[in-house]
Amino acid sequence: MLQIYPEIVIKLKKVNNSLQHIYQHSGSDKTIIRQKLHQSKAEIRQIQRFSTEALHDWLKGKHVAAVDGSVNQTKGDPPHVLYFFQALAKTTTGHACQAADIYSPLLEETIEEDNHKNWRSHLLAKLELKVAIQLIEEMPLTILLMDGALYHYRIDAPDEWEQLKRKAIEQQVLLVGVSEEITTENLVKLDSFADYGKQPHTYDRDLLFGVLEKEEMLFVESIQSKAGLQSVWMRLSSDPAITGFDVLEEQASMKEEIASLLLTLTPRDGRGIPLWLDHVDLEVRVTDKLVEALVEQYIDPEMKKRFFEKKRGARPW
Repeated sequence: MLQIYPEIVIKLKKVNNSLQHIYQHSGSDKTIIRQKLHQSKAEIRQIQRFSTEALHDWLKGKHVAAVDGSVNQTKGDPPHVLYFFQALAKTTTGHACQAADIYSPLLEETIEEDNHKNWRSHLLAKLELKVAIQLIEEMPLTILLMDGALYHYRIDAPDEWEQLKRKAIEQQVLLVGVSEEITTENLVKLDSFADYGKQPHTYDRDLLFGVLEKEEMLFVESIQSKAGLQSVWMRLSSDPAITGFDVLEEQASMKEEIASLLLTLTPRDGRGIPLWLDHVDLEVRVTDKLVEALVEQYIDPEMKKRFFEKKRGARPW
């Protein structure tokens, strides 16, 4: 039976009470937030779901595709680790482009942890962009969904990002980054939301929790245009948490049609993410079991023992 110290329970209850006191929204709070959004010239619109016929006409014989990547590592601390990368771009009709890579800090001259984190981000972004470019070259696409905000690609792999962006514009492929974790704090920059700045944390995802009705989208031009991109917040299912997408400024006039497609691809009672993105995520994921099997089969036993096994793994419990 799990041993729980009474002191932990007491402190956990205090944390819960504090969170409720600071962050919990009442029905009137949600109304006030919507009023503040309107004061800030926000556009709140109902998203229209595509019918089968309308979707067919909109796609014009081209394809919907999604891109995702995955990274995992052997159990250990840098530099005694191996990182495994995979990326997948796939159309809903089954055409796929794949790429993979491995990185080991043991083979690098510099071993600072920050350097490893930068390389992880760089390699994963580079692989995702590589398969995205390949898919655009091989298949006629209407829209290409990327897992996560587009902004990070121009930071983590700028050359590949510019190449993908150029190809998407040239071939009229809508390039869309879908974010399930909104980590921005932009609403409190608006005058009408200044009072919320007194809270310890003012993430947009928390302020908007339950504020949007089902199948609504929200755009505030003054805070949702950055670095050649425009972003949109939306609620695609019964889940009260918002998700978001960003799109190239050159393609921003298509925001409503993009939102309609994302809604059409999302289960009504799901978690608010287009189903095809979840499918690609599941297919590309590098699991712990896969990492263990690859190391077991392809790494010399002495090298494995020397570099990639931790003593804590030998504990009898």
